[in-house]
Amino acid sequence: MANIFTNFLRIVPHPGQAIGPDEAGWIVERVLNDRGSYNVPVAAHRASDGGLLDIQAGSRKNPYFHDFCEEHPERYAFVGERFFDDGGTVDTMFGLGPGEEWSDFGPCWYGFDEVRVLGAAVHLPAVGTRSGWAPLGDGCWQASLVGRYQTGNDRADIAKAGPCSMKVEWNPPVADVQPGGLATPTTPAYWDVDIMGLQPAALEPLVVHGSLQADDRPQVERVELLWRGRVVHRTQMEYDDVLEEYVWEQRSADDWDNCLNPQYIASMDALRHEAG
Repeated sequence: MANIFTNFLRIVPHPGQAIGPDEAGWIVERVLNDRGSYNVPVAAHRASDGGLLDIQAGSRKNPYFHDFCEEHPERYAFVGERFFDDGGTVDTMFGLGPGEEWSDFGPCWYGFDEVRVLGAAVHLPAVGTRSGWAPLGDGCWQASLVGRYQTGNDRADIAKAGPCSMKVEWNPPVADVQPGGLATPTTPAYWDVDIMGLQPAALEPLVVHGSLQADDRPQVERVELLWRGRVVHRTQMEYDDVLEEYVWEQRSADDWDNCLNPQYIASMDALRHEAG
């Protein structure tokens, strides 16, 4: 897989205004135009009060994808984009305020507040104290840990979306996942991705390698990072069709809810303050 972009747009109206169903549909049509989404399923979500519109699509081979955002700079209070190029490693973020040019917010930081590990207690890393891990039963352990990381959120699904996909799924079911995939707020994640800058660093060997020693075979069955009860990153053995064997792989299900970029958080805080 190469040359596939995954774009996540968030469009927020001015305080006191709302994006209605018809306007939301018009925005999605304008973003897709006649080029559609390239090998990424189109998923859209409008808040019930019209307070925001989220769109997932693939902008590769769609030169007009961002025209809507640039043609209506005064119409919306904030337009944000999280972007992943499958030839790269991590998501990057951009923002557009009223009358502004696109601003580069840099690599995306994503947060978690809980870790779950399926495996023997002897393989758990020391995080504060080993007693910080609580048993959940059936060999699963949980720790309340606050941290962050960078990764790529690849939503390419060639079997579901072709090179000019126009089908739009509004609020797609998060449970509709094929084997090897991870449910996300949009469409499932099926591709192995990197995780970088993981904090606290004591978790890195376990998440990246499944072992406290990088040269060991995985010693646990699964590691999950959660944000407010939702799994946002999972690592476990997955079957690789090319290698024809099971390998330790990552899946990411990050979304706007666990995005920690300071510029994004500041923009949302400013809008909430303006709304009173």
